Amino acid sequence: MPIRVDLLALEPNLPGQARLTVKKWQGGEEQLEFSLQRNQDGFYLQDHKAWSNNPFWFKVSRFNFTANGEALETQIGPNVVDPLLEGGANAQFQIELREQNHGHADKGVVRPGIGVLPSMAGGQTRSTYGGAELTAPSVPAQDIPEIPDMPELVLSTAEPDVELESVLTETDYTPPPPPAKKSNKGLIGLLIVVLLLAAGAGFWFYKRTPAPAVAATAAAPAGADAQACTLDSMNSLPELTFVQTCIKAAPDSAKLLEIINQAKAGKHCGVAQRLYANRAQAGDTLIANAYAREYDPKYLKASECFPAADNATAAYWYETILTQDPNNAEAKQRFEELQK
Repeated sequence: MPIRVDLLALEPNLPGQARLTVKKWQGGEEQLEFSLQRNQDGFYLQDHKAWSNNPFWFKVSRFNFTANGEALETQIGPNVVDPLLEGGANAQFQIELREQNHGHADKGVVRPGIGVLPSMAGGQTRSTYGGAELTAPSVPAQDIPEIPDMPELVLSTAEPDVELESVLTETDYTPPPPPAKKSNKGLIGLLIVVLLLAAGAGFWFYKRTPAPAVAATAAAPAGADAQACTLDSMNSLPELTFVQTCIKAAPDSAKLLEIINQAKAGKHCGVAQRLYANRAQAGDTLIANAYAREYDPKYLKASECFPAADNATAAYWYETILTQDPNNAEAKQRFEELQK
């Protein structure tokens, strides 16, 4: 039975880093290696993010068990994460995992999960493993320059010399005589007049200021959400920007399927793929079922975005449905038939 492999974001998330989790593996957890092959040209991922027609094996000294004990996992870095995220709209990747002594081996489909970020998202990120040996990321040691000795500071408590003679010879201070008292009645009356004028001007200005500006500002976010998933936005915005804003708007499943169909009709294949995968991995079984049928030979309607059936990919998404809904009879039946 094929293994199920997921590429999941770390917690906390780190650009260029991810967890490679493997379920249904029947071999050991030590001294393993894996290869990655893309479907477009059959090339295999090499070290340093290159692709070649010869298999290349990334060695893992040990996989660890996940917290629930149901899977094995290891941490991988940009040399694997970045090429998987840079795949085109129809990119599919097959992974083969085997024991380094060429004992047990198995294959499956690997897909990046929600939130996995390329290394460019965090600036310049170094590879976390040398050669093809995968290890946990570590912070490189840095030489700390020695701080030169500073001259010792001595605080002096001596008071500065003061010429007392000049102080003693000053004449005694004599305050000036108080000014003659004047009547305050005129000043108080003038102040009252100024205050009345200011209050009248304020009331006139308030009456003249239009109120709809506040309402328009409050209504702007709702309008922005309404435009987030439209065909116009899809045609005008960069692919990733449109997908992010549309996902944030959180349309319901039926509305999202309409948007995906518009993307397919407009040959925005990357948009369709990303919207499908994001919502399906988030647990939306309706979207996951529709996505599985795009690859299922029983339901395939060939299009530019989904030109051919892919049993392994269809099985992957049916299995995703079963993780959320174990009693889904159709998903179970199709998953079992696609394994034959």
